[in-house]
Amino acid sequence: MALDYYDESLNNYADESGQNVVEKAQLPLKPSDMRKKKQTGAANAEYPYLVLRKKIRFISTCSVLNFFGQSHVRCIDFKANSGRLTVFFNDLGSLEAAHCQLEEFPLLLQVQRSRIGGGEKAKSMVSAANQLPDPVNLPALVPTARGPIDLKSRTIHFSASANMHPEFIVVPIVDATSYKYGSLLAIGDVEKRYRSVKFEHNLDRHGAYVLERQYEEETLTKPLIQELRFGRKLFKNTDVDDVDEDDNECIDMSGYEKCVVCNGYTSTVCKICDMPFCDAYCWGIVSQQHDSKCGSGQKVDINDEDFRQLIPKSGLPSKNSMVTITAFERSNIVYVRPADFLSELAYYRVLAEIRKHDKDVPKLDQLPVCGQMVLYKFEGQVVRAMVLNVDNPKDICVVSVDFGSVEYTDPGNLYQCSSYLSDLPRYAVPVKLRGVPRRALTPTLRDVMYAMQGSSATFELRYHKHEYDHKNKMQTAVLWCMEENRSINSLLRKVITPVEPAFHEPGFNEDFLPHVAEKPGKNIDLIVTDNSFLKYGIIYCTPAKLAVEITKMQQAFQDYGENIAKADTYAAPKGQLCVAKYMGKWCRGVSMELVGDGYPSILFLDYGNIVPIHVTDIRAYPQQLTYPVLTTEYVLMGVPEILTDAEVKRLENRFALGAIVTCDEIVKNEENNYSLRFDDLQEHL
Repeated sequence: MALDYYDESLNNYADESGQNVVEKAQLPLKPSDMRKKKQTGAANAEYPYLVLRKKIRFISTCSVLNFFGQSHVRCIDFKANSGRLTVFFNDLGSLEAAHCQLEEFPLLLQVQRSRIGGGEKAKSMVSAANQLPDPVNLPALVPTARGPIDLKSRTIHFSASANMHPEFIVVPIVDATSYKYGSLLAIGDVEKRYRSVKFEHNLDRHGAYVLERQYEEETLTKPLIQELRFGRKLFKNTDVDDVDEDDNECIDMSGYEKCVVCNGYTSTVCKICDMPFCDAYCWGIVSQQHDSKCGSGQKVDINDEDFRQLIPKSGLPSKNSMVTITAFERSNIVYVRPADFLSELAYYRVLAEIRKHDKDVPKLDQLPVCGQMVLYKFEGQVVRAMVLNVDNPKDICVVSVDFGSVEYTDPGNLYQCSSYLSDLPRYAVPVKLRGVPRRALTPTLRDVMYAMQGSSATFELRYHKHEYDHKNKMQTAVLWCMEENRSINSLLRKVITPVEPAFHEPGFNEDFLPHVAEKPGKNIDLIVTDNSFLKYGIIYCTPAKLAVEITKMQQAFQDYGENIAKADTYAAPKGQLCVAKYMGKWCRGVSMELVGDGYPSILFLDYGNIVPIHVTDIRAYPQQLTYPVLTTEYVLMGVPEILTDAEVKRLENRFALGAIVTCDEIVKNEENNYSLRFDDLQEHL
């Protein structure tokens, strides 16, 4: 570089029209010219070169010439059927450009040997370079060295107090006291499976994600709405209103009758007594009774024992059997049921039997207790459910035993369940996916898991009995997709695991993440996440119902910073997302300011404090972590712009970290800025 700088022969100028450049431009090399230059190999020995091995056998000399650029390559030496080629470059700059090109596309060519060059010309270049004046010795930049923090040059206010980020404890749905001797939960859940059950769908429940999707299938003539309901799917018709089954003007049911077993419409009847039945399954239930009453005018009366006699037993499906996903509880726990013909038929017969007996079922006359079996009605669907938690009388937690999904509902949706229905088999069984970590649900992960719950999606269940998880009372297994010849475990693990972006890739701004803020209103509960800017009348809060989600998602950031991100240093550009370490824990943030001291000012999005963080504790933000931002900056209404130290101390006692505060009103202005109004704030100051 120094030699080229002092070589006046390289100072070629062009006129303002660029004509000189066009006339003296280097013509592209032809294959014939390349063959001529092969004969002068000794003359090219003084130029730098690379010996490369082709990873793809279809690569030719022309493609290599275009790959490195015609302006950089002097000639190419290639022997037919050798798989190796030698590329000579014009100078060291061209050689360096070739190295960068190979690093960018490593799947085409592999470097076997590299040489700068030799000969008299190289010696003259070295001697000429030695005669140049000594370069100016600049101080070496050591990015890993931690120097003093430049506080005077910062224009962004940072948090003066070093407060720890609050952690929000997840309250268990079911605890040990619910399984006391003689309780309904101890009787209905002998293995204590629901003691470890979790509810991971708070974001879906409170509107953080869009839960409905309209689509149209080729086999369906009516558009449907696919509603994602806390771990399972619901389908509802949006094209026609509900009609009466007996309304022949809307539905032509001539020639169809209700099956005496399942009440399903069928055209198959006995030719003697006209008794309708669906198929061999229903016929097997009523065959003995029909033979004794056929032709006598007596009707077949189906009792509970007749229905139960042909129902397969429930439980964990056998190894290497085909299963269908009914619901997912967490990222690594799904509910499956057997997908063979007999089990499939029995499963839907149980659902039909529940719908058959739900007519005129009375509502609960009193608040249910933990472990009680009930009928849960939602959007026209009726399923059996077990009550898990009644701490909030207006928001009862139940688990659908026919699907496995955990849901919160109003007690008005719960009805009494007879002992006959509660004793019917439960075919949904939980399995733990081997090798899939537990992570909070992102929109991408949720869409992938709901896509696997299609009615026709079946998987092979592979497991070993010695991998049974005795703590959580479930089998560790692998779900194998036979059509794609791959495991669902690896697919989920790939979706969950973030990938560290390269330095040349553009970063993400704060708008990349969705922001979920509490809607404006009155008498709303918030939880304080940061109070370090009370001096300016600013406080950071999150909705009380979503605060626990902040703690859940931190596990993904911690795993990324400790085990995945490999960069030693990273200085996030201003306004871009990053993952930074604060008090030993990795959290996500956005770079607010860089002042050149190696300590960018990082705003931690999930909490609200701004802290100078050294570049060795910062990593690039991966695009897989799309968790929404739940923390919002609020301005306290009715306080001075800048408070005194005494006033700040009083407000810190009022708005302590992790404390639940009930604001009188949340106000949102036209600039989407939020304010909090407290009627007693002036008196408190």
